[in-house]
Amino acid sequence: MTKYGILSIQRAVEQEQVTTFDNLYHLVGQNTGNLLFTNAVWNHIGGEKVRVGFTFNPDEINESLDALIIPAANWMSANVDFSKLADLIERVRIPTVLIGLGAQNDSFSDVIQVPAGTQRFARAVAERSHAISVRGEYTRKVLEGLGISNVVVTGCPSLYNDFRSFEAPRRVHVRPERGLLHSTRFSADHAPFADTHSSHRDIFRLAFQHKMDLLLQSEREEMHILTAPDASAGFDERLKGLLMKIYASPSWSALEAYVKAHARLFFQVNYWSKALEKYDYVFGTRLHGTVMALNSGVPAFMLHHDSRTKELCDFAGIPSADSQSFQLSLSGIQRSIERTDFSAYYTRRLANKQTYKAFLHANGLALNEF
Repeated sequence: MTKYGILSIQRAVEQEQVTTFDNLYHLVGQNTGNLLFTNAVWNHIGGEKVRVGFTFNPDEINESLDALIIPAANWMSANVDFSKLADLIERVRIPTVLIGLGAQNDSFSDVIQVPAGTQRFARAVAERSHAISVRGEYTRKVLEGLGISNVVVTGCPSLYNDFRSFEAPRRVHVRPERGLLHSTRFSADHAPFADTHSSHRDIFRLAFQHKMDLLLQSEREEMHILTAPDASAGFDERLKGLLMKIYASPSWSALEAYVKAHARLFFQVNYWSKALEKYDYVFGTRLHGTVMALNSGVPAFMLHHDSRTKELCDFAGIPSADSQSFQLSLSGIQRSIERTDFSAYYTRRLANKQTYKAFLHANGLALNEF
Protein backbone atom coordinates (compact mmCIF):
# COMPACT_ATOMS: atom_id res chain seq x y z
CA MET A 1 0.00 0.00 0.00
CA THR A 2 1.13 3.54 -0.73
CA LYS A 3 2.48 5.27 2.36
CA TYR A 4 2.55 9.04 2.71
CA GLY A 5 4.25 11.27 5.23
CA ILE A 6 2.45 14.47 6.17
CA LEU A 7 4.71 17.19 7.53
CA SER A 8 2.44 18.92 10.01
CA ILE A 9 1.51 19.81 13.54
CA GLN A 10 -0.73 17.41 15.45
CA ARG A 11 -4.34 17.23 14.25
CA ALA A 12 -5.66 17.89 17.78
CA VAL A 13 -4.16 18.77 21.14
CA GLU A 14 -5.33 17.34 24.45
CA GLN A 15 -4.93 20.44 26.60
CA GLU A 16 -4.88 18.61 29.93
CA GLN A 17 -1.95 16.48 28.80
CA VAL A 18 0.31 19.45 28.07
CA THR A 19 2.32 20.60 31.06
CA THR A 20 3.04 24.24 30.17
CA PHE A 21 1.32 26.96 28.18
CA ASP A 22 4.46 27.53 26.11
CA ASN A 23 4.32 23.90 24.98
CA LEU A 24 0.61 24.19 24.23
CA TYR A 25 1.15 27.35 22.18
CA HIS A 26 3.98 25.67 20.29
CA LEU A 27 1.97 22.53 19.50
CA VAL A 28 -0.60 24.52 17.49
CA GLY A 29 2.09 26.55 15.73
CA GLN A 30 1.09 29.65 17.74
CA ASN A 31 -2.29 29.76 16.00
CA THR A 32 -5.18 27.31 16.37
CA GLY A 33 -6.24 28.21 12.83
CA ASN A 34 -3.43 25.89 11.71
CA LEU A 35 -5.56 22.99 12.90
CA LEU A 36 -8.06 23.60 10.07
CA PHE A 37 -5.82 23.16 7.05
CA THR A 38 -3.87 20.42 8.84
CA ASN A 39 -7.03 18.39 9.43
CA ALA A 40 -8.26 19.12 5.92
CA VAL A 41 -5.18 17.62 4.28
CA TRP A 42 -5.23 14.58 6.58
CA ASN A 43 -8.91 14.05 5.69
CA HIS A 44 -8.48 14.54 1.95
CA ILE A 45 -5.47 12.30 1.35
CA GLY A 46 -6.11 8.56 1.16
CA GLY A 47 -3.77 5.64 1.73
CA GLU A 48 -1.60 4.98 4.75
CA LYS A 49 -0.37 8.18 6.42
CA VAL A 50 2.14 9.02 9.13
CA ARG A 51 2.95 12.37 10.68
CA VAL A 52 6.41 13.74 10.01
CA GLY A 53 8.01 16.35 12.27
CA PHE A 54 9.76 19.46 11.03
CA THR A 55 13.21 18.09 11.95
CA PHE A 56 12.92 14.79 10.07
CA ASN A 57 15.75 12.62 8.79
CA PRO A 58 15.68 12.75 4.96
CA ASP A 59 17.38 9.38 4.62
CA GLU A 60 14.65 7.71 6.67
CA ILE A 61 11.96 9.52 4.68
CA ASN A 62 13.46 8.34 1.39
CA GLU A 63 13.53 4.74 2.56
CA SER A 64 10.13 4.49 4.25
CA LEU A 65 7.70 6.74 2.35
CA ASP A 66 6.32 7.04 -1.18
CA ALA A 67 5.70 10.79 -0.99
CA LEU A 68 5.97 13.70 1.44
CA ILE A 69 2.99 16.06 1.73
CA ILE A 70 3.28 19.51 3.31
CA PRO A 71 0.18 21.52 4.35
CA ALA A 72 1.36 25.13 4.17
CA ALA A 73 0.38 28.57 5.40
CA ASN A 74 1.51 32.12 4.56
CA TRP A 75 5.16 31.10 4.32
CA MET A 76 6.16 33.41 1.44
CA SER A 77 6.96 36.39 3.59
CA ALA A 78 9.85 38.73 4.22
CA ASN A 79 9.77 37.68 7.87
CA VAL A 80 10.06 33.90 7.53
CA ASP A 81 13.23 32.03 6.57
CA PHE A 82 12.85 28.33 5.78
CA SER A 83 16.56 27.62 5.37
CA LYS A 84 16.50 24.64 7.72
CA LEU A 85 13.54 23.05 5.97
CA ALA A 86 15.15 23.77 2.60
CA ASP A 87 18.26 21.91 3.75
CA LEU A 88 16.10 18.86 4.49
CA ILE A 89 13.93 18.97 1.35
CA GLU A 90 17.01 19.24 -0.87
CA ARG A 91 18.03 15.81 0.44
CA VAL A 92 14.60 14.24 -0.19
CA ARG A 93 14.41 11.98 -3.25
CA ILE A 94 10.68 11.14 -3.17
CA PRO A 95 7.84 13.29 -4.56
CA THR A 96 7.14 16.26 -2.28
CA VAL A 97 3.80 18.05 -2.54
CA LEU A 98 3.17 21.49 -1.05
CA ILE A 99 -0.51 22.37 -0.48
CA GLY A 100 -1.98 25.81 0.21
CA LEU A 101 1.09 28.04 0.14
CA GLY A 102 0.37 31.73 0.67
CA ALA A 103 2.31 34.99 0.32
CA GLN A 104 1.89 37.69 2.94
CA ASN A 105 2.36 41.37 2.29
CA ASP A 106 0.55 44.43 3.58
CA SER A 107 -0.17 45.45 -0.02
CA PHE A 108 -0.40 43.71 -3.37
CA SER A 109 3.08 44.72 -4.46
CA ASP A 110 4.71 41.92 -6.43
CA VAL A 111 7.96 42.69 -4.65
CA ILE A 112 8.39 40.69 -1.46
CA GLN A 113 11.93 40.31 -0.18
CA VAL A 114 11.59 36.56 0.27
CA PRO A 115 14.58 35.23 2.24
CA ALA A 116 17.02 33.09 0.27
CA GLY A 117 16.26 30.04 2.42
CA THR A 118 12.54 30.27 1.69
CA GLN A 119 13.28 30.62 -2.02
CA ARG A 120 15.42 27.49 -1.87
CA PHE A 121 12.62 25.65 -0.09
CA ALA A 122 10.03 26.62 -2.72
CA ARG A 123 12.32 25.67 -5.59
CA ALA A 124 13.21 22.34 -3.98
CA VAL A 125 9.52 21.44 -3.65
CA ALA A 126 8.76 22.60 -7.21
CA GLU A 127 11.49 20.29 -8.50
CA ARG A 128 9.97 17.33 -6.63
CA SER A 129 6.33 17.75 -7.60
CA HIS A 130 4.05 18.17 -10.59
CA ALA A 131 2.95 21.53 -9.21
CA ILE A 132 2.70 23.61 -6.05
CA SER A 133 -0.74 24.53 -4.69
CA VAL A 134 -1.10 28.21 -3.74
CA ARG A 135 -3.85 30.19 -2.07
CA GLY A 136 -4.43 32.80 -4.76
CA GLU A 137 -3.24 34.69 -7.82
CA TYR A 138 -1.01 36.99 -5.79
CA THR A 139 1.03 34.07 -4.45
CA ARG A 140 1.23 32.57 -7.93
CA LYS A 141 2.74 35.83 -9.22
CA VAL A 142 5.22 35.96 -6.34
CA LEU A 143 6.43 32.44 -7.18
CA GLU A 144 6.52 33.31 -10.87
CA GLY A 145 8.85 36.16 -9.98
CA LEU A 146 11.16 33.59 -8.40
CA GLY A 147 11.18 31.54 -11.58
CA ILE A 148 8.70 28.92 -10.33
CA SER A 149 5.97 28.32 -12.91
CA ASN A 150 4.51 24.89 -12.04
CA VAL A 151 1.88 26.44 -9.78
CA VAL A 152 -1.89 25.86 -9.43
CA VAL A 153 -4.23 28.23 -7.57
CA THR A 154 -6.40 26.04 -5.31
CA GLY A 155 -7.01 28.22 -2.26
CA CYS A 156 -6.49 26.80 1.22
CA PRO A 157 -7.38 23.10 1.68
CA SER A 158 -9.56 24.06 4.66
CA LEU A 159 -12.04 25.53 2.15
CA TYR A 160 -13.02 22.02 1.04
CA ASN A 161 -13.41 20.39 4.43
CA ASP A 162 -16.87 20.11 5.99
CA PHE A 163 -16.35 20.26 9.73
CA ARG A 164 -19.86 18.92 10.34
CA SER A 165 -22.99 18.16 8.32
CA PHE A 166 -24.95 21.32 7.58
CA GLU A 167 -27.46 23.01 5.34
CA ALA A 168 -25.83 25.94 3.57
CA PRO A 169 -27.39 29.31 4.45
CA ARG A 170 -28.51 31.69 1.70
CA ARG A 171 -29.87 34.95 3.11
CA VAL A 172 -30.36 35.31 6.83
CA HIS A 173 -31.64 37.61 9.56
CA VAL A 174 -29.44 37.82 12.64
CA ARG A 175 -29.52 39.22 16.15
CA PRO A 176 -26.42 41.44 16.32
CA GLU A 177 -25.70 40.57 19.96
CA ARG A 178 -25.71 36.82 19.17
CA GLY A 179 -22.51 36.81 17.14
CA LEU A 180 -19.03 35.44 17.71
CA LEU A 181 -16.31 38.00 16.95
CA HIS A 182 -12.67 37.42 16.11
CA SER A 183 -9.65 39.60 15.46
CA THR A 184 -5.98 39.15 14.59
CA ARG A 185 -3.18 39.58 17.13
CA PHE A 186 -0.39 37.59 18.70
CA SER A 187 1.18 38.90 21.92
CA ALA A 188 -0.10 42.19 23.36
CA ASP A 189 3.50 43.18 24.09
CA HIS A 190 3.63 45.53 21.11
CA ALA A 191 2.59 49.04 22.09
CA PRO A 192 1.76 50.33 18.58
CA PHE A 193 -1.09 47.80 18.30
CA ALA A 194 -2.72 49.16 21.46
CA ASP A 195 -2.04 52.79 20.55
CA THR A 196 -3.13 52.76 16.90
CA HIS A 197 -6.66 52.73 15.51
CA SER A 198 -7.36 49.64 13.40
CA SER A 199 -10.18 47.22 12.78
CA HIS A 200 -8.12 44.59 14.56
CA ARG A 201 -7.93 46.59 17.79
CA ASP A 202 -11.45 47.94 17.53
CA ILE A 203 -13.02 44.47 17.26
CA PHE A 204 -11.52 43.65 20.65
CA ARG A 205 -13.06 46.86 21.98
CA LEU A 206 -16.44 46.16 20.41
CA ALA A 207 -16.53 42.67 21.88
CA PHE A 208 -15.61 43.95 25.34
CA GLN A 209 -18.05 46.88 25.20
CA HIS A 210 -21.02 44.65 24.35
CA LYS A 211 -19.81 41.61 26.35
CA MET A 212 -19.89 39.45 23.23
CA ASP A 213 -18.07 36.16 22.85
CA LEU A 214 -14.62 36.41 21.30
CA LEU A 215 -12.82 33.65 19.41
CA LEU A 216 -9.14 33.31 20.26
CA GLN A 217 -6.61 31.76 17.87
CA SER A 218 -3.21 33.30 18.62
CA GLU A 219 -3.75 35.94 21.33
CA ARG A 220 -1.07 34.67 23.67
CA GLU A 221 -2.06 36.39 26.92
CA GLU A 222 -5.80 35.67 26.73
CA MET A 223 -5.10 32.07 25.74
CA HIS A 224 -2.81 31.76 28.74
CA ILE A 225 -5.53 33.11 31.05
CA LEU A 226 -8.02 30.52 29.77
CA THR A 227 -5.63 27.59 30.09
CA ALA A 228 -3.96 28.48 33.39
CA PRO A 229 -6.15 30.15 36.05
CA ASP A 230 -3.23 31.97 37.71
CA ALA A 231 -1.52 32.99 34.46
CA SER A 232 -1.99 36.73 34.95
CA ALA A 233 0.13 36.62 38.10
CA GLY A 234 3.08 36.50 35.72
CA PHE A 235 1.98 39.54 33.69
CA ASP A 236 3.82 42.74 34.56
CA GLU A 237 2.01 46.05 34.91
CA ARG A 238 3.12 47.25 31.48
CA LEU A 239 1.62 44.19 29.78
CA LYS A 240 -1.61 44.50 31.74
CA GLY A 241 -1.79 48.17 30.77
CA LEU A 242 -1.41 47.35 27.08
CA LEU A 243 -4.13 44.71 27.26
CA MET A 244 -6.46 47.13 29.04
CA LYS A 245 -5.79 49.71 26.32
CA ILE A 246 -6.49 47.19 23.55
CA TYR A 247 -9.89 46.37 25.02
CA ALA A 248 -10.55 49.88 26.43
CA SER A 249 -11.16 48.22 29.79
CA PRO A 250 -11.40 50.45 32.88
CA SER A 251 -9.58 47.92 35.08
CA TRP A 252 -7.56 44.74 34.97
CA SER A 253 -10.13 42.84 37.04
CA ALA A 254 -12.89 43.75 34.57
CA LEU A 255 -10.81 42.60 31.61
CA GLU A 256 -9.74 39.34 33.22
CA ALA A 257 -13.35 38.60 34.17
CA TYR A 258 -14.45 39.31 30.58
CA VAL A 259 -11.84 36.96 29.11
CA LYS A 260 -12.78 34.14 31.47
CA ALA A 261 -16.50 34.60 30.75
CA HIS A 262 -16.53 35.34 27.01
CA ALA A 263 -13.31 34.23 25.30
CA ARG A 264 -13.56 30.96 23.37
CA LEU A 265 -10.59 28.73 22.56
CA PHE A 266 -10.50 25.35 20.81
CA PHE A 267 -7.75 22.79 20.33
CA GLN A 268 -9.90 20.28 18.44
CA VAL A 269 -11.77 21.19 15.27
CA ASN A 270 -14.84 19.04 16.02
CA TYR A 271 -15.46 20.87 19.30
CA TRP A 272 -14.87 24.21 17.59
CA SER A 273 -17.41 23.44 14.87
CA LYS A 274 -20.00 22.13 17.33
CA ALA A 275 -19.69 25.23 19.52
CA LEU A 276 -20.74 27.49 16.64
CA GLU A 277 -24.32 26.16 16.76
CA LYS A 278 -25.23 28.74 19.41
CA TYR A 279 -24.32 31.78 17.29
CA ASP A 280 -26.34 33.62 14.64
CA TYR A 281 -23.15 34.62 12.82
CA VAL A 282 -19.36 34.88 13.01
CA PHE A 283 -17.50 38.10 12.11
CA GLY A 284 -13.93 39.38 12.10
CA THR A 285 -10.51 39.45 10.50
CA ARG A 286 -9.53 35.78 10.91
CA LEU A 287 -9.46 33.69 7.75
CA HIS A 288 -9.78 30.30 9.41
CA GLY A 289 -12.27 31.56 11.97
CA THR A 290 -14.42 32.57 8.98
CA VAL A 291 -13.87 29.34 7.03
CA MET A 292 -14.71 27.23 10.09
CA ALA A 293 -18.05 29.01 10.39
CA LEU A 294 -18.96 28.83 6.71
CA ASN A 295 -17.98 25.16 6.52
CA SER A 296 -20.09 24.47 9.60
CA GLY A 297 -23.16 26.11 8.08
CA VAL A 298 -22.96 29.34 10.11
CA PRO A 299 -23.17 32.72 8.31
CA ALA A 300 -19.82 34.51 8.44
CA PHE A 301 -18.35 37.74 7.14
CA MET A 302 -14.67 38.69 7.04
CA LEU A 303 -12.68 41.91 6.94
CA HIS A 304 -9.68 41.31 4.66
CA HIS A 305 -6.61 43.29 5.67
CA ASP A 306 -3.56 42.17 3.65
CA SER A 307 -2.56 40.26 0.51
CA ARG A 308 -2.97 36.89 2.21
CA THR A 309 -6.57 37.43 3.31
CA LYS A 310 -7.72 39.37 0.23
CA GLU A 311 -6.44 36.87 -2.34
CA LEU A 312 -8.26 34.04 -0.58
CA CYS A 313 -11.48 36.03 -0.19
CA ASP A 314 -11.34 36.88 -3.89
CA PHE A 315 -10.58 33.34 -5.01
CA ALA A 316 -13.02 31.55 -2.72
CA GLY A 317 -15.87 34.05 -2.80
CA ILE A 318 -15.72 34.50 0.99
CA PRO A 319 -18.16 37.26 2.02
CA SER A 320 -15.86 40.13 2.93
CA ALA A 321 -15.07 43.83 2.92
CA ASP A 322 -11.92 45.91 3.20
CA SER A 323 -10.96 46.44 6.84
CA GLN A 324 -9.80 50.02 6.27
CA SER A 325 -13.10 51.24 4.84
CA PHE A 326 -15.55 49.18 6.91
CA GLN A 327 -17.47 51.21 9.51
CA LEU A 328 -17.30 48.91 12.52
CA SER A 329 -20.45 48.74 14.61
CA LEU A 330 -23.01 46.09 15.53
CA SER A 331 -25.51 47.63 13.13
CA GLY A 332 -22.90 47.69 10.37
CA ILE A 333 -22.08 44.05 10.98
CA GLN A 334 -25.77 43.14 10.93
CA ARG A 335 -26.32 44.96 7.62
CA SER A 336 -23.35 43.24 6.00
CA ILE A 337 -24.49 39.79 7.11
CA GLU A 338 -28.11 40.30 6.08
CA ARG A 339 -27.23 41.73 2.65
CA THR A 340 -25.02 38.77 1.77
CA ASP A 341 -26.17 35.92 -0.45
CA PHE A 342 -24.14 33.11 1.08
CA SER A 343 -25.04 30.68 -1.69
CA ALA A 344 -22.40 32.39 -3.86
CA TYR A 345 -19.64 31.10 -1.56
CA TYR A 346 -20.90 27.51 -1.65
CA THR A 347 -21.35 27.58 -5.44
CA ARG A 348 -17.80 28.84 -5.93
CA ARG A 349 -16.57 26.26 -3.44
CA LEU A 350 -17.95 23.38 -5.52
CA ALA A 351 -16.18 24.61 -8.65
CA ASN A 352 -12.90 25.30 -6.88
CA LYS A 353 -12.98 21.88 -5.25
CA GLN A 354 -12.67 20.27 -8.68
CA THR A 355 -9.51 22.28 -9.36
CA TYR A 356 -8.12 21.23 -5.99
CA LYS A 357 -8.90 17.55 -6.61
CA ALA A 358 -7.34 17.73 -10.07
CA PHE A 359 -4.17 19.17 -8.51
CA LEU A 360 -3.97 16.31 -6.00
CA HIS A 361 -4.55 13.71 -8.75
CA ALA A 362 -1.90 15.32 -10.98
CA ASN A 363 0.60 14.91 -8.16
CA GLY A 364 -0.21 11.20 -8.03
CA LEU A 365 -1.90 11.24 -4.62
CA ALA A 366 -4.63 8.84 -3.52
CA LEU A 367 -7.75 10.64 -2.28
CA ASN A 368 -10.55 9.99 0.15
CA GLU A 369 -14.08 11.01 -0.77
CA PHE A 370 -14.81 14.61 0.15
